[in-house]
Formats: sequence, C-alpha cells, structure tokens
Amino acid sequence: MRNPFRRRRPQETPRQASSNLSPLAQTLAKMGFAENWYRWCDSRRDWSTEAQGTYEQDSLLSQYGGYSPLDLKEFMQAFRDAGATVTKGSALSDGRHRSFTVEVAEEPVLCSLAVQLGRGLNSEECRLSVFVDGVQKGEPEYFQMIARAILQSRGEPDPDPHAPYPRPIIGSRSQLEVVSREMVETMRWLCREWKPSV
Repeated sequence: MRNPFRRRRPQETPRQASSNLSPLAQTLAKMGFAENWYRWCDSRRDWSTEAQGTYEQDSLLSQYGGYSPLDLKEFMQAFRDAGATVTKGSALSDGRHRSFTVEVAEEPVLCSLAVQLGRGLNSEECRLSVFVDGVQKGEPEYFQMIARAILQSRGEPDPDPHAPYPRPIIGSRSQLEVVSREMVETMRWLCREWKPSV
C-alpha cells in the first residue's frame, strides 16, 4: 500500500527492507515509516503549510533558543482530535515524566502507543504495541528504533550520525497537529494491514 503521507515521483518504487526486521517493522516499512519518522523529528520544518488548523500562537520558540513546554492536556487533545482514544498515563510511566496512551482499533487489531514526554521538553518517546483479539503480538517497539532498523536493513546511513535515534521535539502547534494526526493515521493503517498470521 502506498505511503499516505507523501507523493511518490513518477515510476518511483518503495525501497525494499530486509526480512531480518521484526514483523512490526516489516509492515511499517511498506508505508515509508522511516521517512515519515525523520520528517516528524524536524522541528525546523514549516509545519503550518501542512496543518489543517491555524494558530494565533503557533511557534513555541522561546527567547532563549529552546521551545516553551506545552501542557500534557494539549498533547492528549491533539491525538483525540485525530480520532484516537487517549488516556493519561502509560506503560512508560516512571513517576518523573508526563505520559499518556493512544489507542486505535479496527477489530480484531488494536494498536496501543505509549507516549512519554521529556522533562521540561516537548520531546515524544513513542513505543508501540499490537494486540489481536486481546493478545499482544511480539514485544513493544520504540518508533525511533524501528525507523533506524528500516534504514539499516536497506543499507542506508543515519540522516544525522550524531543523533541515530531522534525523537520529535515539538516546536510549534502546527507540528503537534500534523505529527499527531499522521501517527494516528499510521496506527489505523497498521490495524488494516496487520496479517492475522503474524
């Protein structure tokens, strides 16, 4: 199935990923997940051109050069607006970081994404689990590790050798909207594409 988030050039074909990947990574590789992940991590991108909403206070860039932290509720609402079920707390909760759980289901498959936010930062640590008929399939996997594994399986270098496992750092409300929406779309796509035998 074609990547729903980017337009392919004429006669462009998906690059093949190695069968050494986990079933989850193999499935996500089919829809260009690695490319999407590294795009989501680009806080300098002009996300307002891709956002559906408009924001009076869009940029979160502070006078000190970093990004002003957003409230947990704003992160959770962005995923709810994208059509997911969202609850406070996650399997990544450690008492020091803010976290929440995002769920998308299309029977019999349910995708559950644990999202942990950085302390005082808008960084998103994302770990995905897949359930079929209530039974977990394989181990939970971090998005950043899936993305890098896909690149390595194709013999491609890290986009930034100094940051081999990047996470999205939300620099604007437009970025939060687009990244949340596309993550939910990815989970919905995965529910449809997951093979019962996996």
